[in-house]
Amino acid sequence: MSNPQSEEGMVDEERLELERGLRFAHVMLMVGQSQGNEALAGVMALADLLVSNGVISEEEFVAYRRRASEQVGQMAQPRVRLAKLGDKYNEPKTAEIDCAARIHLCQARCCSFNFYLTVQDLDEGVAKWDYGNPYWIKHEADGYCTHCDPQSRSCTIHPQRPHVCRLYDCRNDDRIWIDFEARIPAPVEPPRKPIPIALAEPDLASDLFPRAAQTPRGEE
Repeated sequence: MSNPQSEEGMVDEERLELERGLRFAHVMLMVGQSQGNEALAGVMALADLLVSNGVISEEEFVAYRRRASEQVGQMAQPRVRLAKLGDKYNEPKTAEIDCAARIHLCQARCCSFNFYLTVQDLDEGVAKWDYGNPYWIKHEADGYCTHCDPQSRSCTIHPQRPHVCRLYDCRNDDRIWIDFEARIPAPVEPPRKPIPIALAEPDLASDLFPRAAQTPRGEE
């Protein structure tokens, strides 16, 4: 027999997730519309003024506009992120670490890091992502990945864990270990605040991989 209260709770959670995703879409729509209108008005006024006064030619304006567009494209800004890293089930660079023997020391701190999923992860439909910041892994209120068991801190989707989780190597990450071989963990940092909607960290490498040993990121 179904539990009406449990079903109602699931519906409410799904509704909240949907609302969060819609808010992301609305935020991006408003930001894009506002910035676009301002930029368009400014460019149109400036271009007309310069060309009409003979300061520049139309050809010069087109060339400079193309260069400016390239510069804008390199600016950090909220955006949808989805990595392409190939087949995670045939990943030759998988980090081999005995997590089960160390999790009581490190408290699975890597499961509190932010990262975005790959195309393969998304197509599988197993790893949950943050509707407010597509397609970053979803976190709970305690700052940990939604798939991290709050009691054991083990991964509840380990056989189908995201591709980046397979690549991550904590041995040289000073956020987790003072000395990996001596099994001395780093001091525990305070829980992270939830990522604001549409303001996810723009650089995967700054959070996902160790500071001392960065791993090349995949194509977006």
